Amino acid sequence: MNGGATIGKHGNVSTKVRRGLILGIVITILFLPMGLTNLGEAFALEPRVYGYVIYKAGEISSIGFHYLPLYLYMWRVSSLLFLAWIITYIAYVIKPSIVLDSAGTIYGISYVITHYIYLFTIGAPIIIYPLVYSMVTVGKPLLYLDWGQVIAIITIWRVYTIRRLVRG
Repeated sequence: MNGGATIGKHGNVSTKVRRGLILGIVITILFLPMGLTNLGEAFALEPRVYGYVIYKAGEISSIGFHYLPLYLYMWRVSSLLFLAWIITYIAYVIKPSIVLDSAGTIYGISYVITHYIYLFTIGAPIIIYPLVYSMVTVGKPLLYLDWGQVIAIITIWRVYTIRRLVRG
């Protein structure tokens, strides 16, 4: 009798993990077309009257007006995924749920992918160090906290925890 309850418990955990993964995938897919919208204009004090800067080999090659550069699209999508990841884990801290935890792992993996596509398509020289990266746009190199690495570490830990929970 007790063995059946344990199997049922693990089956329930697996179902919740699956629901969280599906939720994370669906919301991530919904964020892809949202990256084409200019949500930043809603918060701008003035309308955008300049184009987007395009870098090639660390130099400004052009300023585009009529198209959306890939790096900017990836930045928008990764920003939405970062917000989803933060909101998911704030909700998880308030009320722990395996569904939220599994959805958060999908947001984390998707964020890391889009974050690095953004970094490597911007055109400015990028040097990645442990937990930080350096970018040279105009002037001297600037050092940034690499949220891609931070979220990757946390996501690996959460995946390990979920797998351990599912296995029992």
